Amino acid sequence: MAAVVTGKAEGLHSERGQAFVLTVASMVVLLGMAAIGIDIGGWYQAQRHDQAIADAAALAGAQALPDDPSQATSLAVDYAKRNGATIAPSDVTISSGIGTNDTIKVAVQKPESTIFARMFGISTVQVGAKATARAGLPSAARYVAPIVVPITNPQLSGCTPPPCTDPTQIFLADLHGPGSGDAAGSFALLDLIPGDNGSVGSGILADWMANGNPADMPLGIYEAVPSTKYNSSDFQAALHLKVGDEVLFPVYQPPIDYGGSNAQFNVIGWVAFHIDAQATHGSSGALNGHFTSYLAQGLLASPSGGAQNLGVKVVQLVE
Repeated sequence: MAAVVTGKAEGLHSERGQAFVLTVASMVVLLGMAAIGIDIGGWYQAQRHDQAIADAAALAGAQALPDDPSQATSLAVDYAKRNGATIAPSDVTISSGIGTNDTIKVAVQKPESTIFARMFGISTVQVGAKATARAGLPSAARYVAPIVVPITNPQLSGCTPPPCTDPTQIFLADLHGPGSGDAAGSFALLDLIPGDNGSVGSGILADWMANGNPADMPLGIYEAVPSTKYNSSDFQAALHLKVGDEVLFPVYQPPIDYGGSNAQFNVIGWVAFHIDAQATHGSSGALNGHFTSYLAQGLLASPSGGAQNLGVKVVQLVE
């Protein structure tokens, strides 16, 4: 009987030893998986950080497109460097999407250290990201002020890229046309609501002047606002507020549809204007300043080309 008992004890001891070995092996596997999981989590966070840098670098570079691909590359490289990622010009590619040289692709790669993966002989891994951005012309604009500018202004042509930035004036004088069907009674103020027939009050005009119209303004035909409503105290206060600031104005293609105070304007684009001074009194007036380039926010480029290129563009990430 003693031999039998001893045999059972020895068998039980053997089974316990095997279970211990299996437990240790399982723990090693589980700890290894957990360790790799920690490393992978760290690499994922690094990749997200690199993706943010790549996105921002591509958007920064796209601001120089399509006019200056070399400058676009420099901007992307510099922006990535200032945000902790070193890339070479060869990591930046300029291509043509909707238009010529309108697309930039940025690749960011950095070695990331490992922690637990070192047990398997892996000390670093390459983590990277890619981003593509495109520049284009909008088919609509937001935050537009209600003063219309003729495309015939000499500072809107003759420069590459447009517009020219020399000092100029925007006149708010009577827009007379030929013959009896002129635009007498219109003073370059525009109703930014399509189909509104120019029936907009001084308070709304003043708010548009101070803050821009938050609604999308597509290209097309718009009605003049009759009378010299820029003489109102609200509008004058808004104009004074914008002196020294940049304002987005619609640009029209003459000839206008002359109809006296009910004249219509064919809006073909937008231009940014830095107001240096303003003198609007009585039945005439002018804004002194210069045109600038402008990056529109929250809008998509039109696949059909959108507005006439007057320095207003949109940039967006694309797949």
